[in-house]
Amino acid sequence: MNKIPETMLITLWAKASENQQQNPLLRDEKAAEIIGKIDYDFSKFKKAKFSQAGVCVRASLIDGETRKFIAAHPDAVVIQLGAGLDARYERLGCPEVTHWYELDLPEVMQLRRQFFEETERRSFLEMSLFDREWIDLVKAHQKPLLIIVEGVLMYFPQREVKDFMINLCDKVDEATFLFDMLAYTLVGHAKNHDSLRAMGENQRPEFKWSEKESAVMESWHPKIHLVKEYYMSEYDQGRYPFIFRMLYKIPYFYKRFNQRVVCLEIH
Repeated sequence: MNKIPETMLITLWAKASENQQQNPLLRDEKAAEIIGKIDYDFSKFKKAKFSQAGVCVRASLIDGETRKFIAAHPDAVVIQLGAGLDARYERLGCPEVTHWYELDLPEVMQLRRQFFEETERRSFLEMSLFDREWIDLVKAHQKPLLIIVEGVLMYFPQREVKDFMINLCDKVDEATFLFDMLAYTLVGHAKNHDSLRAMGENQRPEFKWSEKESAVMESWHPKIHLVKEYYMSEYDQGRYPFIFRMLYKIPYFYKRFNQRVVCLEIH
């Protein structure tokens, strides 16, 4: 398993573990089912309590925004790029949208197919998010479009993320783009991340991209508009370590050490 796909097992572990909390940030019974069927040493992440909670805060916020989009657009087309083993479709009750797509690299999708099934309304795409074929596919429906990217973009340099966004803007007329932004100070410091640190130096991918200000992305293309952003420390329900909850009260720390969930509109 190469470096980036292995990180999907961290998020799987985080969501499965959350089911054991008395007041969970989210419930993911599918994650709990899957984790028991994969031959992998998940115990090495047991000390990563900060990122375990962070993964669930992030997923819960994105779930919430996805629910709102579908409520406003019941005929939506939704595509999740870099889907890994995420069960968002199940967590949202298998919504009867026009179509729900999940995209990831072929080796990841081979594993995903062991636990999830395609239907008339749900399809799996074996390709990179940087491939252009998926854009034509989702555009062809001519329906409101929601694009979700979670836990992926931070592993690519700004140049590639920017080119990806420019290409997307050039090809789609309208879309809502929902993603997470890495804490700004973590770029180049994956070894300091509590769960990635457990992977070991040879297996650990590096964090390559974040922006201190999400609005910077508006300068990349005139069709990009920042609609909303959530600073995740506001939604941890007291689960982050005490020292960090105190430090987040300092504006400098709040801006640079906080992960975000960001919603952009393309039009």
